[in-house]
Amino acid sequence: MNFLLNGIRGNRVRHDNPCEIEIGDVVSVECDMLLKRYGIWTGEKFILYGEDRWGKHSVHEETFGNFMRGAEHFAICRFPKRYGRPTEWSQPIRIGSIVMPQKDMVELLDMLRKTEQYKLYPPEETVQRAQSKLGMGGYPTSEHFAVWCKTGIAESYELQSLRKVLNRFIVY
Repeated sequence: MNFLLNGIRGNRVRHDNPCEIEIGDVVSVECDMLLKRYGIWTGEKFILYGEDRWGKHSVHEETFGNFMRGAEHFAICRFPKRYGRPTEWSQPIRIGSIVMPQKDMVELLDMLRKTEQYKLYPPEETVQRAQSKLGMGGYPTSEHFAVWCKTGIAESYELQSLRKVLNRFIVY
């Protein structure tokens, strides 16, 4: 089932290399069948966009345990040096020739714009960017916020993949 969901979501998930979580890493954890939660690791807590303990959607901090919410695995997102989807390296929580489909012109122009804007921020600056948004809102999902902190581009690869799947079934 996870294999099917990862295909639908378009995730590039790897399981064979254990990684240590480092300051400034973008980390994801599954929160339901279709979406994940994304946050920036500060070394002590996660900074993420989403619902805080008062029910308000904003950028806020959570402890490791609260961020994981009982999950057995999390993934560390490794971003490429040039614009592209990050690879997610799945980690257990230690507690106790490809043919690319044709893009339409709008998607192609958007990709070119993002390629020019893409910047891979170093760990300390990633954390500073996350901290600068504490208490603020305005991001559609936690992935938008976390990817913006790391790359300067607020986007969701999960939602892009889901949109592509749905577009196959929806007749306009």
